[in-house]
Amino acid sequence: MIKYIVSAAFIITGISVIAQEPTDSIKTQELNEVVVEARNQRLGADVSTYIPTAKQKNASQTAADLLNRMAIPQLRISPNDEIKDMAGKSVDVFIDFLPASKQDMEGMRMQDVKKVEYYDFPTDPRFLGKAHVVNFVMQKYEYGGYVKVYGWENTSNAGQASVYGKLQYKRMTFDVAGGAFYLNEKHAGSDIYETFRLPQADGSLKIFERNSIQEASKWKDHTYWPTFKALYSSDKITIQNVIGADFNRSPINEQSGFILYSPEVSQRADYYNNSTNRVNSLSYNGYWNFILNEKNSITFSPAYAYSHTNTSSRYVEGGKGEYDNAAIDDSHQFKADLTFTHSFGKWGSLNAMFQTVITTNSTDYSGTVNTSDNAHTYRVGPGVQYSLTKGKVYGMVGFGYHWDRQEYMDYKDNSAAPWIDFSLQYSPNDSHSIRGEFHHMKSIPSSSYRSAAVIQSNPLMSYTGNPNLVSYGSYDAGVNYSFVPNNRFSLSAFASTWIVDNRYVYDYTPSATGILRTIKQPGGSYSQWNYGVYGTMRLFDRRLQLTAQLNATSVRNGEPYNLNKTQLVFAFQANYFLGNWTFSGLYYSPQGYPDGCMVGTWMKTKAYYRLQAGWSNSTWNFQLQLANFARWHWRSDKSVMHSKYYDKTEQTFSINDHALARLAVTYTFGFGKKVERGDEASQQSGVNSGILK
Repeated sequence: MIKYIVSAAFIITGISVIAQEPTDSIKTQELNEVVVEARNQRLGADVSTYIPTAKQKNASQTAADLLNRMAIPQLRISPNDEIKDMAGKSVDVFIDFLPASKQDMEGMRMQDVKKVEYYDFPTDPRFLGKAHVVNFVMQKYEYGGYVKVYGWENTSNAGQASVYGKLQYKRMTFDVAGGAFYLNEKHAGSDIYETFRLPQADGSLKIFERNSIQEASKWKDHTYWPTFKALYSSDKITIQNVIGADFNRSPINEQSGFILYSPEVSQRADYYNNSTNRVNSLSYNGYWNFILNEKNSITFSPAYAYSHTNTSSRYVEGGKGEYDNAAIDDSHQFKADLTFTHSFGKWGSLNAMFQTVITTNSTDYSGTVNTSDNAHTYRVGPGVQYSLTKGKVYGMVGFGYHWDRQEYMDYKDNSAAPWIDFSLQYSPNDSHSIRGEFHHMKSIPSSSYRSAAVIQSNPLMSYTGNPNLVSYGSYDAGVNYSFVPNNRFSLSAFASTWIVDNRYVYDYTPSATGILRTIKQPGGSYSQWNYGVYGTMRLFDRRLQLTAQLNATSVRNGEPYNLNKTQLVFAFQANYFLGNWTFSGLYYSPQGYPDGCMVGTWMKTKAYYRLQAGWSNSTWNFQLQLANFARWHWRSDKSVMHSKYYDKTEQTFSINDHALARLAVTYTFGFGKKVERGDEASQQSGVNSGILK
């Protein structure tokens, strides 16, 4: 696929001679043999600002790639480009104060990035009430446009190709984008080791093991997406509308092997398992901001998403029978957030907010059960946020209410609960910053957990939902410290906790056919702690950049799992810049972490390591990666779960931890004069289906 992308890019090169733009950089100024170096990272009470160097921008293909090379102390960029804060919480990305998706970040032109801002609990209404925000501030232009081609392919028969185009005329900016992804894998799947403890009529337990050993697998997956975006921007009005579609196909996902029982309650049997999946999604996302006067503004963000999902599965076990299941789902979701902002000048600002979320799911099941589900969830809620910056201190407090209504078939539930946000940050100068935060809210259970249908997936396992689920509460708190004395060194440390109240959990209970997985509420208590440190050092005129991190996760997962675990992990990364060349190395130690608060599964990953070499200029960027090059087996993550009547250990197989080579290429050219860039059209996704999970 890459060779076709590169060929197309060469053809486009003939057009690109219309304009060549200078590369921006941070330079040193020499006065009487005294070198004054520009400060490119500064901490503040309400915002931290980082300026990427020309080398960092030139070496980067995507926004996540750039953030990784910048080594911002408040952020963690995973090997698969997930952007988190120090404690592992999600970070929302904006481009010139407009919401951005992963595809937006892939379509950015790196040379246009002027600076990167990081916010915690900002009350700027343009950030839509998000807790942790990265905002890319881009170079402004007068008219014109640009095209960016991005693609990658690896040795595991997976690849992606995307094209992004932008055109600005006066106050209007238009974006058109599209992309495709494919996967053709023959090493996916897992070996599953199960232990059953089934009560008998005489009061005894029948204990036996069931081991599913995979011998062959095949998985194909394809995704295609087009998107159109229109933006109107003036001094007082910003209106952005995005319309997109997403078409995902997984025509085959099959595994075959054999089943062994110990003690031998049944003879060895061959098994075959295959599932198919098709999802078609349409979406609309709007962002409307109106500045009424110097003290007042209104922000409105409507959104609608629709998804049609068609899934089927077939499981065959010799001597045990055949199990066919299928589901068809139509889901709709409408969201609207309205915010009125008033500035009190030096006495801070106030946001008055109102939120609406309406979700409907209609699902038909066939196979081992024939039934239909209809679910509706409604959430409305007002809230207020007040923020104040006084010199070196920034504080924010927010509170509000959520009124929820949940309908499933004949079941109806109404509830109301408050939410609370609090953040306090102190920055004595632009080198030190310390922040504390607290957050509490209640969340609505997904419709996919409410089904009363009982679906049998194999001879011994069935699963169902719980129509009576109600909202659950969560509390999280944390403290962070950052230190950036100069451009050559930075250090950060953090500690955080997360507690879930009235949670629902998977509960494995004996049934007439073996084990029935139900959903129970309330489950036992759940709490999680994260703590660690992160440091960066830049040497040899910042050509060599070294980063290291050390962090730990502790979890207490109560009934029905009674799991207590602590895991210490570390990572190391080095980047070296040599002219147009970049070389880097990365190592992540094996990790262990809980797979969410709903389950008792503990995940174990293998160590991940990678070498990378790249060459780039302002137009082309080539990157070659060699990952896990000393590992030639297909074993990947392992998950372990223990409960009263049922245990499960699953050894997955995947390309992710096998030796892998990956080539990625970008080609970008601009035309016209000074066009505003950065908020590219992106792949849009629909609403989650209500199919029982």
